[in-house]
Amino acid sequence: MKKQYLVIGLGRFGISVARTLTKSGNSVLGIDHSELVIQKFSFEIENVMKLDATDSEVLDELGIPDFEAVLVCIGEKYIQNSILVTLLAKEKGAKKIIAKAGTKTQGKVLSKVGADIIVYPEKDMGERIARSLITSSLIDFLDVSPDISIIELKIPGIMVGKNLVELNLRKKYGITIISIKDCNGNILTPPDVNYKFCKDDIITLIGENKALKKIHFIDF
Repeated sequence: MKKQYLVIGLGRFGISVARTLTKSGNSVLGIDHSELVIQKFSFEIENVMKLDATDSEVLDELGIPDFEAVLVCIGEKYIQNSILVTLLAKEKGAKKIIAKAGTKTQGKVLSKVGADIIVYPEKDMGERIARSLITSSLIDFLDVSPDISIIELKIPGIMVGKNLVELNLRKKYGITIISIKDCNGNILTPPDVNYKFCKDDIITLIGENKALKKIHFIDF
């Protein structure tokens, strides 16, 4: 079943998030006050609408609790609108609110009115936030090049109780485990090939994006 996300504000950051979520098979509703913006992205994003998100009745009609997350991506110069939208979304039962801020002060205010996560974005940060939403096990990632990434994730269930020799990730997928953070917080670098993974371990991998995508436990 598709997860639903609401992206409010389709500037550079907002559209970056919306694109990444859409490309990963999620249902995205993007809203913006500009008709030109709506027309520009209507062929990229599943649903885009010209709406005023500061209108309480509009948010009621959208059904805020139905969305996996509400992303408030309104431009920095409209911080008052961001604050109001965040407050309204919280009052209307948003499961998670991620809000964009331009300064630490703005971030503190947005946190106080209900934002769960504050980001100070560039385009790649939009993609980072979207990917962390898409994959609950994915903790962080870094694009080393257009084709290679480093990712950190919670240990997938199929790896629990096995060691690196048994998994043979390098031979099968061309993927290398850089480090293991075990359930006691110990960092194993380089990893012991005979170490048996536990369910609360965290691993850091490096490999080609196409190889990472072949591993069925990473929806990435």
